[in-house]
Amino acid sequence: MRTPKFLILTLVLVYFLIPLNLKSSYGEDIDIGISISDGRLSHLYFSIGDYYRIPVEEIIIIKKRYPFILEEELPIIFLIHKYRRIEPEIIIKMRKRGYSWYNIMIYFGLHPDILFRDYIVIYGPPYGKAWGYHKKHKGKKIIIYDDRDIIELSNIKFLAEYYHEDPKTIIEYKKKYPKYVEINKFLFKKHKLHKKLHKNNHKSKNRPF
Repeated sequence: MRTPKFLILTLVLVYFLIPLNLKSSYGEDIDIGISISDGRLSHLYFSIGDYYRIPVEEIIIIKKRYPFILEEELPIIFLIHKYRRIEPEIIIKMRKRGYSWYNIMIYFGLHPDILFRDYIVIYGPPYGKAWGYHKKHKGKKIIIYDDRDIIELSNIKFLAEYYHEDPKTIIEYKKKYPKYVEINKFLFKKHKLHKKLHKNNHKSKNRPF
């Protein structure tokens, strides 16, 4: 994770650049700016930007331009961008045309069975549900993952790797926090507090008697 200076500078930039509310195509109000009161979206955008090495303002501009994209779908977009260097707008336009997240990943040569191998095989499905469904293709049985599966796996991978958490822990947090933006907020504050305590302990040890 980057230093707090990166987060502070980004917060200042985002605060002055982005208006607060847009209307989504799902008919729900989306707060596209930084929520100063709870910090959920600001923490999420900072974390995604830091993990995928994407400027936070770019993430917010994308969310503003394409409000039908959910916050929890952002990790999928930047995961594809990271592995295949595909511009986010190309990915989003395919999504808008009706392609499933599974089909988009396959189109760009990313196979969920391989990319999410550690999260599918070792840890299994959360919520007592099997990942995807089986379908025969050219005489072979393959697993097709639906949109919810890809969203779940992408967010678990992102949060587990960025915060260095056990994926099992992320799945347990999902039982308490229904949305991944809330899980990210919790982990962001948890690691920030841990870092602060570690820093204070280090200062105490080096303090002269």
